[in-house]
Amino acid sequence: MNKILACMVIVFAFCNAQAKVRMASLFNDGMILQQQAEVKVWGWAKPNSKVTLTGTWNKKKVTCQSGSDGKWEARMQTPAASFTPYELTVSDGEKLTIKDVLIGEVWLGSGQSNMEMPLVGYNSCPIEGLNEEINECRRYKGKIHFVTVSHLAPLTPADSVKALWKDCTPENIWDCSATCYFFAKTLVDAMDCPVGVISSAWGGTSVEGWTPADIVKDYDDADLSEENLKKNVWNTPVVRYNGKIHPLAGYTLKGFLWYQGEANRDWPDKYAARLGNMVKAWRKAWGQGDLPFYEVEIAPFGYDDPNKISGALLREAQHDFTKQVANTGMISTNDLVNDYEIWQIHPCKKREVGQRLCYLALSKTYGKKGYMAESPEYDKMEIKDGKAYLSFTHCEYGFNRFDYIKGFEICGADKVFHTANVRIENNRAIVSSPDVKEPVAVRYCFKNWQPGNLGNVGGMPIIPFRTDRN
Repeated sequence: MNKILACMVIVFAFCNAQAKVRMASLFNDGMILQQQAEVKVWGWAKPNSKVTLTGTWNKKKVTCQSGSDGKWEARMQTPAASFTPYELTVSDGEKLTIKDVLIGEVWLGSGQSNMEMPLVGYNSCPIEGLNEEINECRRYKGKIHFVTVSHLAPLTPADSVKALWKDCTPENIWDCSATCYFFAKTLVDAMDCPVGVISSAWGGTSVEGWTPADIVKDYDDADLSEENLKKNVWNTPVVRYNGKIHPLAGYTLKGFLWYQGEANRDWPDKYAARLGNMVKAWRKAWGQGDLPFYEVEIAPFGYDDPNKISGALLREAQHDFTKQVANTGMISTNDLVNDYEIWQIHPCKKREVGQRLCYLALSKTYGKKGYMAESPEYDKMEIKDGKAYLSFTHCEYGFNRFDYIKGFEICGADKVFHTANVRIENNRAIVSSPDVKEPVAVRYCFKNWQPGNLGNVGGMPIIPFRTDRN
């Protein structure tokens, strides 16, 4: 028996030594590489062997050496974006050719189910305008390529995960993250170049699940025991990072998109700092400096009680995060729900979500002028003659309406909030109520469920706020 085992070990070692060159997860047919960048390329080959890489975009050979474990890493310069398909050949004596390679813009989207939600939607939970988008997506064939990363939640960081690139066709696009698709579609139209979107999301997951263990181990409420991690439940920490971020880390990107927060609603006071820790870890793993990170405000939802404020507190924490971490931004969604969606955690208006994320990227990352991409934010309040006069940023050209405004509440010293009357005058919101003679504080959409309708002339909604925050 021992002789048999010894032979098996020898055979395995021989096979491993003769293993064909292979690439990391995202390097496969149809991939999009970030334009005008020194992109990182890596994989595995024969141990201690010379690896040669050649891209047909410049036909320059790049060489590197694999280690004793067979892993190798190289850097390749990419040209300006092009719709021309290229090839990438990798060889350690045996060749591997990746075909249909495009050069363009690459973004990674992550988070919970609202980011994961495919264009086809969920059962009895559709994406608005599905058939229209399926019909129109033909225009983006060869322009949008996407990846939907498979679910993997290992106890330790994984080297690989299933992540296959697909072209934008009516047959394929059903599986694409709707938010990522609408982001990519808008970016293609604006930049006239290929766009690659990588969706690595998992419904119901907390921010701790997307953060590496060396950070989470210091959280006082985190259980990193093997028994807990094996549960693979929604709030299990670390394992999503291990399986769905670590294998991708280093694939050269332009930035991150994030749609998550519902799973952290019960701990809003910890969210901003922990999201900041996650972003710091991701940026370190990619090694590209302070990559842009744009998040989506969680939408109105009833949760345990529509009139309670746990959801509002989480939204507030999301906004706080953008003030604490450089090169970040948030789009608001308080106007993107229908009345019947009070108990629907997956609002159907994902087109606007993707578009707003893209407008933010076009303005802040690409430096494109003319976009009114940022939401108005509460600035200051003046109390006069029984009314509250509120000023806002990012509304220099006025508001999207001057009457029939909903979402505002006002209170006096008793702290009892009443639905407020609102009108716009001289770029200020004048808020009052016959039930409040001496106003003390104002709130806007500061409930679990309170859709709003006030925004700037670019259609960007006012970010929910409270003037009575301690």
